[in-house]
Amino acid sequence: MSTTVDLSLATRPSDADAVPGLIEDLTSLNGNWTEDDEETRHKMVIKARSLLQSLMTPREQMLQHTWADPGLDAALTTGVDVGLWKLMVKDGVDAVHKVDHLARSLGMDPELLGRLLRHVCAMGHLVEVAQDEYKLTNFTKSMSLDVIGDSYVCLLGGIGRSPIDFYKFLRETNWQNPVDAAHTAFHASYNSDVPNCMVYLGSIGMGPQMNHHMGGYRQGRLPWHHPKIYPVEKELFPGTDASSDSPLVVDVAGGLGHDIDEFKRNYPNHPGKLILQDRPTVIEDVKDIDPSIQRMPHDFLTEQPIKGARAYFMHSILHDWPDDVCQKILARLAEAMKPGYSKLLIFECVIPRTGAYWEATAGDMLMMTQLSACERTEDQWHQLIEGSGLGLKIVKFWSSGLSAVENVIECELAVNRKATTSTCIMAVYEIGRQSQDEVNETNSTNITVCRSRMLRRARRHGSGIESVGDE
Repeated sequence: MSTTVDLSLATRPSDADAVPGLIEDLTSLNGNWTEDDEETRHKMVIKARSLLQSLMTPREQMLQHTWADPGLDAALTTGVDVGLWKLMVKDGVDAVHKVDHLARSLGMDPELLGRLLRHVCAMGHLVEVAQDEYKLTNFTKSMSLDVIGDSYVCLLGGIGRSPIDFYKFLRETNWQNPVDAAHTAFHASYNSDVPNCMVYLGSIGMGPQMNHHMGGYRQGRLPWHHPKIYPVEKELFPGTDASSDSPLVVDVAGGLGHDIDEFKRNYPNHPGKLILQDRPTVIEDVKDIDPSIQRMPHDFLTEQPIKGARAYFMHSILHDWPDDVCQKILARLAEAMKPGYSKLLIFECVIPRTGAYWEATAGDMLMMTQLSACERTEDQWHQLIEGSGLGLKIVKFWSSGLSAVENVIECELAVNRKATTSTCIMAVYEIGRQSQDEVNETNSTNITVCRSRMLRRARRHGSGIESVGDE
């Protein structure tokens, strides 16, 4: 068996034998494809990428990764920063744009702008009409939109060094899987002591750009409550307390309220009330959501003030944190949940055991290189939620297909769970049968007697609690 690679391999197509089959697969898929068929389109993208990689030589792929792609990033980001893409759209979405005219309008050196646009064109993102004359493609038209263009300034210009320097960070940490949120590749690359890269972006004035990026990420994606993902009218509404003051959905760390407001628009006649929670500074910035949605400042590492909601919802929260922090977040929610009634709905990426989709693995790399966090596999979700000793269990992973990397992970309290003291206290408060004296008694030396009393009451009222453990 050979242990060396002949240099000539680097100048031959990477997989010439695969080319005919990939072309056949693409032709077959194209025969059944319509523009609104997202699943087939994603399959075609995968096949087309494989075809391109099979045709390219290893040398060409190396140059694309180290020369072409960084150069394209530089040109695109510069275009956003200087207002190039917005200017080209303003001057005419489908017009022919001359470099000299654009340069004068922007106050740029025409030679510089010409070099940038020439590379953008060579990479397929402009149409060359004549020397130094170009038309926009749909991609470069979209670069004029804040939800697309600002992603480049934010992730590449703001925190782009973290993935580039990641190998240095791993060398310094002895090649261990990063799990410490206080010691990340971002901290090392930027020599920063701020809590995380999100706080850093805000500190350098890029908070709005990050919000735009998240808005761009959500474009074209089905919301968690879409019938193709999680049918709320079948799974959530039945059995819900219909009184107007009963909490239906608590959107934990829900940001500016995009998810909960969309839920309200799609299900205006929902039972109960909707609650949006986030840090006080975020809640202060919430605008243009339905006035019936209650806004509540809340830190998810502290006690959850809303007890016994039908559903506690989190969207892309846990992937920002390593397991130890996630367990603290989940513990606060488990304490507040009502056994047999409350659901925990986690809308996050779930990476399958095999055949992972590129967007899922890309998200995992982003989490790892910036936050020492991760996008979790199905097995890792089971371990985090069911192996944490919090009494939670996964009911089902709800997904809508290959490209829908985000699943609704439906969780509930296990029926025969070993509850912590704090969980028992929450159950007794829910029943409304514990006196203040008994609450105080939990802090006394006679803690065992109090636990026994709480357990008896919890059992009588069908809480599902079978035993009481230590905190």
